[in-house]
Amino acid sequence: MSQVIYLNLPNTKLAYRTYENSNLLTTRTAVFIHGAGVGGEITWPAIIEHLLPWQKMIVLDLKGMGDTYAHHGEEEAVSIDGLARDVLGLIEHLGLTTFDLIGYSLGGLVCLKLNQIIAEQDNRGQFRDVMINKMCLLEPASLDREDNDALVALRKNYKKAALTIRETGDVELGIAHFVDSVAPNRRKHPIAEETTQSRLANRALGFSYALDAVTDYVEHDSFDKRAFLLKQAPATLLLAGDLSHQHLKQYYALLADKHQGWGYDTLSACDHSLPFQKPRQIAKKMNKWFVED
Repeated sequence: MSQVIYLNLPNTKLAYRTYENSNLLTTRTAVFIHGAGVGGEITWPAIIEHLLPWQKMIVLDLKGMGDTYAHHGEEEAVSIDGLARDVLGLIEHLGLTTFDLIGYSLGGLVCLKLNQIIAEQDNRGQFRDVMINKMCLLEPASLDREDNDALVALRKNYKKAALTIRETGDVELGIAHFVDSVAPNRRKHPIAEETTQSRLANRALGFSYALDAVTDYVEHDSFDKRAFLLKQAPATLLLAGDLSHQHLKQYYALLADKHQGWGYDTLSACDHSLPFQKPRQIAKKMNKWFVED
């Protein structure tokens, strides 16, 4: 386990960890952003131990998850823009210039927003020396469906989960609403179900606010805005669980075909929880993707 380091940002005490592979001659760096409810230290290490392209890997916790908190110590509402700007604050602090970006679920959307912020500030003459080389997004939030109306309708299930947690205090039921929506075709196993419940319940209020952040983003989004967000992205590999919804996989295939330099692949016998189900296989696909020109 890597030692946690804290960075004081204007509204956030952000926790991050650095993993290093000193045997590599490369000086490449990657930043890893986890999904809603479960911090980076639980999400990424089983994948990281099999990765080859990077000498340094930065694993952070978003506000409301893992070891990252608002300065007052209480859980609070967050936004995708705010989360992305927290990550940008870390990047500036570390002096990163060129790096790869990996995101899962909520973290995938934060990756896309972060890239957009950097691109827009670069157009205004800022961050000229900062560049995201490549990305890998594991079932990124907000790309569940191609049709925006269908996406908004889907997010109502996540809003129900968040409200159940906050307004009724029934954390177990709220998490069940979420899991049934995000992975309806999962293979239910008692130990896996219990583990998911335990992980997401650790900071249940933070998890609920993270769900709302994606829902708010989607409800104020549009097809044109999403197209512009994706157009600005660098070469990106989309990974999906083979048990995930057919419409999700069809949309990923369409995006990979439409955007030059993009790729798409699936993980067999996996649902939305793919980082926890096939870490070695994910690492294998990432190794191949990030070493290709």
